[in-house]
Amino acid sequence: MKTAIKILIFGCLTILCLFVLDRNKQIKQYKIQEQSHQEFLDTLQIEIDSLKYEIQDLLNKIDSIPKPIPVKATMYHPVEAQCDDSPLITADGSRICPINVSDWNWIAVSQDLLKKNGGIFNYGDKVYVKGTHKDGIYTIRDCMNKRKTFQIDILESIGTSQYKYDEIEIFALNDLDS
Repeated sequence: MKTAIKILIFGCLTILCLFVLDRNKQIKQYKIQEQSHQEFLDTLQIEIDSLKYEIQDLLNKIDSIPKPIPVKATMYHPVEAQCDDSPLITADGSRICPINVSDWNWIAVSQDLLKKNGGIFNYGDKVYVKGTHKDGIYTIRDCMNKRKTFQIDILESIGTSQYKYDEIEIFALNDLDS
């Protein structure tokens, strides 16, 4: 009987040992899976952080998109009747060739748009003009008579037909460089 009890105890201990070994094997597998899952989560966290930086960069770019400034647009020729007594020299001192100045994309702005008068532009600043038959990037080289407000004047070569637009938009481009 003692032998039977010993065999029974030995059998039970063997079964218990096999059970413990099997559980240890399962625990090791769980730990390997947990480590794999943790590595995956770490990779996801790195990707999330990278996307956060990309989103912040895009938000900063959106904030830097210039706001449209509604203005009127007319055109002028470099002649005394439409300028002052030195029509071939702009307000910033640039010299004009009256034959091909249309290709230069120069404009005059009303004085209220100049920084020295509380506006946002300086001579030499670049603007995008939208809403004309000549949309594009222009350089501010001249100013208009004080009686004009919220208006631009596109400098054209002598012989270009007169035109005007009552509602266009200009966008400041110089701030995009910073």
